[in-house]
Amino acid sequence: MKKIVLSLLACMMVLTVSAQRKGWAQPEYNYELSLAKDNIASTGSFKVFKVYSYAKKRGAITQDINMRNAIHGLLFKGLAAADVGTQGEFPAMVPDGYESHREYFDLFFDSGEYQQFIQLTSKGAMQAGDVVKVGKEYKVGMLVQVNVNALRKRLEKDGIVQGVRGIFTR
Repeated sequence: MKKIVLSLLACMMVLTVSAQRKGWAQPEYNYELSLAKDNIASTGSFKVFKVYSYAKKRGAITQDINMRNAIHGLLFKGLAAADVGTQGEFPAMVPDGYESHREYFDLFFDSGEYQQFIQLTSKGAMQAGDVVKVGKEYKVGMLVQVNVNALRKRLEKDGIVQGVRGIFTR
Protein backbone atom coordinates (compact mmCIF):
# COMPACT_ATOMS: atom_id res chain seq x y z
CA MET A 1 0.00 0.00 0.00
CA LYS A 2 2.85 2.40 0.86
CA LYS A 3 4.49 1.74 -2.51
CA ILE A 4 1.27 2.59 -4.36
CA VAL A 5 0.82 5.85 -2.45
CA LEU A 6 4.47 6.82 -3.01
CA SER A 7 4.15 5.99 -6.72
CA LEU A 8 1.04 8.13 -7.00
CA LEU A 9 2.73 11.03 -5.22
CA ALA A 10 5.75 10.75 -7.52
CA CYS A 11 3.47 10.76 -10.59
CA MET A 12 1.62 13.81 -9.30
CA MET A 13 4.87 15.69 -8.75
CA VAL A 14 6.08 14.81 -12.27
CA LEU A 15 2.78 15.97 -13.75
CA THR A 16 2.95 19.24 -11.81
CA VAL A 17 6.49 19.94 -13.00
CA SER A 18 5.58 18.99 -16.58
CA ALA A 19 2.51 21.22 -16.48
CA GLN A 20 4.57 24.19 -15.36
CA ARG A 21 7.21 23.57 -18.04
CA LYS A 22 4.67 23.26 -20.84
CA GLY A 23 2.73 26.38 -19.84
CA TRP A 24 -0.26 24.54 -18.40
CA ALA A 25 -0.12 26.51 -15.19
CA GLN A 26 -2.80 29.15 -14.63
CA PRO A 27 -1.94 32.20 -16.75
CA GLU A 28 -1.19 35.48 -15.07
CA TYR A 29 -3.89 38.11 -15.46
CA ASN A 30 -2.06 41.44 -15.52
CA TYR A 31 -4.29 44.12 -17.06
CA GLU A 32 -6.46 47.17 -16.61
CA LEU A 33 -9.74 48.21 -18.20
CA SER A 34 -10.99 51.67 -19.07
CA LEU A 35 -13.69 53.24 -21.14
CA ALA A 36 -12.48 54.53 -24.47
CA LYS A 37 -11.54 58.22 -24.48
CA ASP A 38 -13.87 58.72 -27.41
CA ASN A 39 -16.70 57.46 -25.14
CA ILE A 40 -18.09 55.30 -27.91
CA ALA A 41 -21.82 54.69 -27.68
CA SER A 42 -22.94 51.11 -27.48
CA THR A 43 -26.23 49.28 -27.33
CA GLY A 44 -27.46 47.79 -24.07
CA SER A 45 -26.16 44.37 -25.10
CA PHE A 46 -22.57 45.47 -25.59
CA LYS A 47 -19.82 47.21 -23.64
CA VAL A 48 -17.08 48.90 -25.63
CA PHE A 49 -13.88 49.61 -23.73
CA LYS A 50 -10.12 49.49 -23.83
CA VAL A 51 -8.13 46.66 -22.27
CA TYR A 52 -4.45 47.18 -21.47
CA SER A 53 -2.35 44.08 -20.85
CA TYR A 54 1.12 44.07 -19.31
CA ALA A 55 4.09 41.78 -19.99
CA LYS A 56 7.88 41.90 -19.92
CA LYS A 57 8.08 41.08 -23.64
CA ARG A 58 6.04 42.95 -26.22
CA GLY A 59 5.45 39.78 -28.24
CA ALA A 60 3.87 38.04 -25.25
CA ILE A 61 0.78 40.26 -25.50
CA THR A 62 -1.37 38.90 -28.31
CA GLN A 63 -4.90 39.78 -29.35
CA ASP A 64 -6.08 36.60 -27.62
CA ILE A 65 -4.38 37.63 -24.35
CA ASN A 66 -6.05 41.04 -24.51
CA MET A 67 -9.45 39.50 -25.24
CA ARG A 68 -9.04 36.96 -22.40
CA ASN A 69 -8.07 39.76 -20.02
CA ALA A 70 -11.06 41.87 -21.10
CA ILE A 71 -13.53 39.07 -20.35
CA HIS A 72 -11.74 38.26 -17.08
CA GLY A 73 -12.01 41.92 -16.08
CA LEU A 74 -15.74 42.18 -16.76
CA LEU A 75 -16.38 38.94 -14.91
CA PHE A 76 -14.35 39.63 -11.77
CA LYS A 77 -13.51 43.34 -11.54
CA GLY A 78 -16.17 45.21 -13.48
CA LEU A 79 -15.72 48.39 -15.43
CA ALA A 80 -15.59 51.61 -13.44
CA ALA A 81 -15.69 54.92 -15.21
CA ALA A 82 -14.59 58.31 -13.97
CA ASP A 83 -16.70 59.82 -16.75
CA VAL A 84 -19.68 57.50 -17.03
CA GLY A 85 -20.79 59.03 -20.32
CA THR A 86 -23.00 56.86 -22.51
CA GLN A 87 -22.06 53.47 -21.02
CA GLY A 88 -22.00 54.01 -17.29
CA GLU A 89 -20.30 51.83 -14.74
CA PHE A 90 -20.54 48.07 -14.96
CA PRO A 91 -20.18 45.97 -11.78
CA ALA A 92 -18.37 42.63 -11.76
CA MET A 93 -20.59 39.90 -13.17
CA VAL A 94 -19.20 37.31 -10.73
CA PRO A 95 -18.45 39.26 -7.55
CA ASP A 96 -17.59 36.00 -5.71
CA GLY A 97 -14.43 35.82 -7.81
CA TYR A 98 -12.60 33.24 -9.88
CA GLU A 99 -12.07 30.84 -6.99
CA SER A 100 -15.82 30.46 -6.40
CA HIS A 101 -16.09 28.36 -9.60
CA ARG A 102 -12.44 27.67 -10.41
CA GLU A 103 -12.97 24.48 -12.47
CA TYR A 104 -15.67 26.14 -14.58
CA PHE A 105 -13.55 29.22 -15.32
CA ASP A 106 -10.37 27.21 -15.95
CA LEU A 107 -12.26 25.34 -18.68
CA PHE A 108 -14.00 28.50 -19.93
CA PHE A 109 -10.69 30.30 -20.51
CA ASP A 110 -8.48 27.33 -21.46
CA SER A 111 -10.92 26.10 -24.12
CA GLY A 112 -11.34 29.58 -25.61
CA GLU A 113 -15.10 29.62 -25.00
CA TYR A 114 -14.82 33.24 -23.86
CA GLN A 115 -14.01 34.26 -27.45
CA GLN A 116 -17.62 33.86 -28.58
CA PHE A 117 -18.59 36.89 -26.45
CA ILE A 118 -15.91 39.36 -27.55
CA GLN A 119 -14.52 40.95 -30.66
CA LEU A 120 -11.87 43.51 -31.40
CA THR A 121 -13.14 46.77 -32.80
CA SER A 122 -11.37 48.16 -35.87
CA LYS A 123 -10.35 44.58 -36.68
CA GLY A 124 -7.66 44.78 -34.03
CA ALA A 125 -5.92 47.83 -35.51
CA MET A 126 -4.06 49.66 -32.78
CA GLN A 127 -4.04 53.39 -32.28
CA ALA A 128 -1.13 55.66 -31.48
CA GLY A 129 -0.18 55.21 -27.85
CA ASP A 130 -1.53 51.66 -27.60
CA VAL A 131 1.97 50.21 -27.09
CA VAL A 132 3.90 51.86 -24.28
CA LYS A 133 7.00 50.83 -22.35
CA VAL A 134 6.28 51.28 -18.63
CA GLY A 135 9.38 50.62 -16.55
CA LYS A 136 10.51 47.10 -17.45
CA GLU A 137 7.15 46.07 -18.91
CA TYR A 138 5.15 46.74 -22.03
CA LYS A 139 1.57 47.96 -21.85
CA VAL A 140 -0.49 47.06 -24.93
CA GLY A 141 -4.02 48.37 -25.38
CA MET A 142 -6.83 47.25 -27.67
CA LEU A 143 -10.38 48.45 -28.11
CA VAL A 144 -12.88 45.62 -27.64
CA GLN A 145 -16.61 45.10 -27.49
CA VAL A 146 -18.22 42.43 -25.35
CA ASN A 147 -21.74 41.07 -25.67
CA VAL A 148 -22.53 41.26 -21.95
CA ASN A 149 -26.13 40.07 -22.35
CA ALA A 150 -25.07 36.84 -24.04
CA LEU A 151 -22.29 36.34 -21.50
CA ARG A 152 -24.68 36.86 -18.58
CA LYS A 153 -27.23 34.44 -20.09
CA ARG A 154 -24.50 31.82 -20.44
CA LEU A 155 -23.43 32.27 -16.80
CA GLU A 156 -27.05 32.04 -15.65
CA LYS A 157 -27.67 28.91 -17.73
CA ASP A 158 -24.56 27.27 -16.28
CA GLY A 159 -25.59 28.18 -12.71
CA ILE A 160 -22.66 30.53 -12.06
CA VAL A 161 -24.76 33.65 -11.42
CA GLN A 162 -28.38 34.01 -10.44
CA GLY A 163 -30.72 35.53 -12.98
CA VAL A 164 -32.98 38.47 -12.25
CA ARG A 165 -36.01 36.17 -12.19
CA GLY A 166 -34.40 34.17 -9.38
CA ILE A 167 -34.05 37.30 -7.27
CA PHE A 168 -37.77 38.06 -7.40
CA THR A 169 -38.98 34.49 -6.82
CA ARG A 170 -37.43 34.03 -3.37
